[in-house]
Amino acid sequence: MSVNEDLEYAVVGKFSYGWPNIQELWKIIPKQCELKGDVNIGLLCNRYVLIRASTMEDYINLLSKSMFYIAHRNWYYPMRTFKWDPLFDPEEETSIAIVWISLPALPPNIFDRETIFSLAAAVGKPLQVDLATSNKTRQSCARVKVEVDLLSDFPKRVNVGIKKKTGEIVEKWIDIKYDYLPKYCKSCKLHGHNEKECFVLHLELYQKEDDNEIVDTTKEVASTKDDVEVEKKDKVETVKQKINNHQESWQENGQVEVENGVEVECLNDGTQKKEW
Repeated sequence: MSVNEDLEYAVVGKFSYGWPNIQELWKIIPKQCELKGDVNIGLLCNRYVLIRASTMEDYINLLSKSMFYIAHRNWYYPMRTFKWDPLFDPEEETSIAIVWISLPALPPNIFDRETIFSLAAAVGKPLQVDLATSNKTRQSCARVKVEVDLLSDFPKRVNVGIKKKTGEIVEKWIDIKYDYLPKYCKSCKLHGHNEKECFVLHLELYQKEDDNEIVDTTKEVASTKDDVEVEKKDKVETVKQKINNHQESWQENGQVEVENGVEVECLNDGTQKKEW
């Protein structure tokens, strides 16, 4: 039985705080996620939709952002995206993610897409290079977007064998720098935190309230129904403003990430060797 029909570029969208109905999402997601090709969207189960993209570009775009904010009827619905897996389980998020890596000080004689992809394969599945790398306008560093398994080890450098005209092979180490590695908890099977930050594994991380805390009886509180309603409205407006600010910040940072990603070196050891 085939499990790959129209699923080569399939992505799972997860809504955690409500979502528009599926008929609305058919129109909203392609437009607000800026998808260029044909797309099919269906309901997987409660809170989850399956987005079948038709192009690699749309697939990468959907998985490259940590969060989409789907606007509908004066509200924003956060949607996170993950690579679809044949063994999809709504209780477990996949450990597959997309990250940018940089290969600084790459020699010009191996600064081509095929070689760069071969080097990036030491980390994961290379998907695309950035525009400056493609046009060779920034030869000081090659940048590649790679599909990785967050449960794997991430090498800090890769060994290259460069063949000279005399036939002699000279080895050169190429550093690998990671713009950002998402956190993933092996225990919870969720993105956003690791084992050291897991509340399930470390109950002491919860901030416990002091049982002997003295309550200030002079503190003003809402004592009437009207006051309570006013407070509720103020809280709703505050949440809306925070989400709007977060979306603007995300849009600005998303552009900066593509052009000037902050390089963060992976702390795990590991090497790979390639020869040309």
